Amino acid sequence: MILSNKFICAGRDFSTFENRIPAPWFKKDINLCRDIEKAEITVCGLGFYELFINEKRITKGFLSPYITNSDDVIFYDNYDITSLLEAKNEFKFLLGNGMQNSFGGFQWDFEKAAFRSSPKLAFAVEITYKDGAREIIEADESVFTRPSKIISDDLRLGEIYDAAKENSEWKNAVLTSSPKGEKRVSMAKPVTIRDALKPIKIWREDNAYIYDFGINTSGVCRLTVHAEVHQKITLTFGEILVDGKFSKENTTFSSIADQYFQQDIYICKDGENIWQPTFTYHGFRYVKVEGINENQATNDLLTYIVFNTDLGSVGSFECDDERLNILHKMCLNATLSNFHHFPTDCPHREKNGWTADAALSSSHTLLYFEPTDNCKQWLVEICKAQNEKGALPGIVPTAGWGFDWGNGPAWDCVITELPYQIWQKRNDISAFEECASYILKYISYLETRLDKNGLLAIGLGDWCAPHNPMKAPLILTDSIQAYDLSKKAANMFNAIGDRVHRDFCHQFAQVLRENIRRHLFDKSTCTFAGNCQTSQAMGIYYGMINDDELDSAMSVLLDKIKEMNDHIDTGVLGGRVIFHVLAENNKIDTAIRILKNPTSPSFMQWVNSGDTALCEGFGESDGLASHNHHFWGNFSAFFMEQICGIKVNADKINIEPHFPSGMNFAKAEFNSVFGKVSVMWKRENGKITVNLAYPNNAKGKIVLKNGAEADAVSGEYILEY
Repeated sequence: MILSNKFICAGRDFSTFENRIPAPWFKKDINLCRDIEKAEITVCGLGFYELFINEKRITKGFLSPYITNSDDVIFYDNYDITSLLEAKNEFKFLLGNGMQNSFGGFQWDFEKAAFRSSPKLAFAVEITYKDGAREIIEADESVFTRPSKIISDDLRLGEIYDAAKENSEWKNAVLTSSPKGEKRVSMAKPVTIRDALKPIKIWREDNAYIYDFGINTSGVCRLTVHAEVHQKITLTFGEILVDGKFSKENTTFSSIADQYFQQDIYICKDGENIWQPTFTYHGFRYVKVEGINENQATNDLLTYIVFNTDLGSVGSFECDDERLNILHKMCLNATLSNFHHFPTDCPHREKNGWTADAALSSSHTLLYFEPTDNCKQWLVEICKAQNEKGALPGIVPTAGWGFDWGNGPAWDCVITELPYQIWQKRNDISAFEECASYILKYISYLETRLDKNGLLAIGLGDWCAPHNPMKAPLILTDSIQAYDLSKKAANMFNAIGDRVHRDFCHQFAQVLRENIRRHLFDKSTCTFAGNCQTSQAMGIYYGMINDDELDSAMSVLLDKIKEMNDHIDTGVLGGRVIFHVLAENNKIDTAIRILKNPTSPSFMQWVNSGDTALCEGFGESDGLASHNHHFWGNFSAFFMEQICGIKVNADKINIEPHFPSGMNFAKAEFNSVFGKVSVMWKRENGKITVNLAYPNNAKGKIVLKNGAEADAVSGEYILEY
């Protein structure tokens, strides 16, 4: 397999808002005069490519090969094309801007990227003939190119397509500079279609028509219309209505709202038109359609093509409380609609790989889906993004933005949290092994950032709390997160038998714990600095207290919850752990009351308002924030791990269910590396019956009541309550 370093382009102009460059076609004819044994092609399109052989599309998925900083790493796709070749063959490639020419990414300096260029193409066709001869054909100036009918494409903002445009003549491609990044074959699962939706409602608004698809997710619209030549149809995408009218306000930025928003434009040819954008995607529920008449505003005009990385399903949860089931479905939708190669923060305004978002969601994502290959590949980018000092940016990929703002231990912990969760949920330590040296460099960097008290306050804190300012001090959340990532690193070094680096990470973690307890913990009251839900929950969850302090620390937490009348009062850092802390300390009823609290700030306010994905915040301090974020979703891990008790820990699977008052049924399944684990419990007639299906080759304990445990085996367990 050859990863060609010979790149070609159509020209060296960059797209801008003022000067949009069409997506280029490339064409290479390959004629064969001998019988072939095997043929394969390895291709890299920067930013994105579409591959056709003899007019057949063979691209593995949308937005291929990947999204990357090409100065750090570039990914190639490989295809076996033996069965596709004939005597005469036409290879065609269509390139999109992607991240390589992200003129709409200027909020994060992508328009200033050192790697920025017009789209580039490299390919190598390797042919082995039956007589033993071998031939390699690579991209060079003999490849022809011409502009496509995609007048403009931007990953974040959308596409303009002119179906009436006349094709220009083919000309020779231009040899261009090769990217600096390390060449790798992409192992990521492709972006594929998950659903195709028709609108549930259509109405007229001023001179436009609004299409409501009933769910806020991500993808593109396929347009089907009979039209006159040059008819211009504009599709603008939004996720909310304001006062019953279409709005795009929360999917843009107020200072640049006149030019930065999700929009596709299609200029029709005469007659039947069927079109779907190629090199973009949007996050939306509603579409504002301009440029059509009443006869064209039919149910068949638009089809919502929902797509994301093909993560499959490895877990499930349901219970007898439909409100919690809806909340869980919202979490799964948000997780999928924010996964295009790697986890993103939102599918509309940003589409950035915010590191904290992925770290916060890593547990529930691995419990319900199979993102392992994609997470491993993204970790390569994360490691490559580390700077000389050892610092990490808040978004990956980045063009250099995110080191001065937007990072810190709660965000940077992704470099340990993803490998740790893969190890725990898949019994696979290989992701850590590839990241180990970068993790050491990062922890060494943290040592240089300690203040005079041996603590850290260098990044973002308890983000999206329902109050402003945050109650939990940054010095507490940063220091605790640094402790946790160092402790997890020590455990992973221990797992691979590296005692020297295990001890280094363990010692750093212990120093942090001692300093947190000395300066940020009142031993007389067992209260952490900030005196709030987040401070208390994080302090307990991450092991900042001693055993004899637990009851008092929990009492403080329960008081904080009572003060807020069972409302959530944390940001995402506290929100990730508070429900687990409550369940593991026999207060699962309190956790359920918070989750089911119907009034703001609460998760149920999203359910009651008709949202279909998790929101970024609760509206009191964040205004019109995103209505499709996944980083609050660890309650779905709580559903599986605490309510149904399936706790997956590398080579062990323990079963430790809890039984909330008022809940009479719950069921969860998880397809572990050892086989499927299923827990279903039901409460009736004063008894709880637990049915467990447990793989024969798995090992672990079952704990049902009063801490009594036994080896976990399949069977029916009956508890008197």
